[in-house]
Amino acid sequence: MKKYILLVVFLFLGFSSIANAQVRASATASATIVTPIKIVKNSDLNFGNFTTNGGAGAVVLAAGSVASRTSSSNVKMPAVTGNVTAAVFAVSGEVGFVYSVTLPASDHIISNGTDKMVVNEFTSSALNTLSAGEEVIYLGATVHVDAGQEIGSYSSADSGFEVAVNYN
Repeated sequence: MKKYILLVVFLFLGFSSIANAQVRASATASATIVTPIKIVKNSDLNFGNFTTNGGAGAVVLAAGSVASRTSSSNVKMPAVTGNVTAAVFAVSGEVGFVYSVTLPASDHIISNGTDKMVVNEFTSSALNTLSAGEEVIYLGATVHVDAGQEIGSYSSADSGFEVAVNYN
């Protein structure tokens, strides 16, 4: 009889733990496709007119809506400035999203056909948030003038420099 009672107790305990061992929960899946981020060039970078005294120097064009430039001692800005503009880009995408701007990391060469100047040290005015789904960003840079630089109009020797944007 004791064996029978022990057998019943063991069977009861064994089945009760098996019955309680399986607990389940479920979850659902969802996804949201957002507006792709885009960048469009509105205007090119233009350092305008400047002159040199024969020595090496540089012109720094600020990244802003106002054409603000500074120069080293060997470079002078004439009264007739020419068309001085930071490069302008329109960035659009999902409202309120944060993004990053990748500026050119390497030197960009501009040429008058025979002589060259280096453009680098790119800067951006980006706030990096698409508050209303769009932002206008300004891109500035530095152009380096060599000693004895030839006079003339200089422009990109290739397809230009690239600016990229990505959601963070």
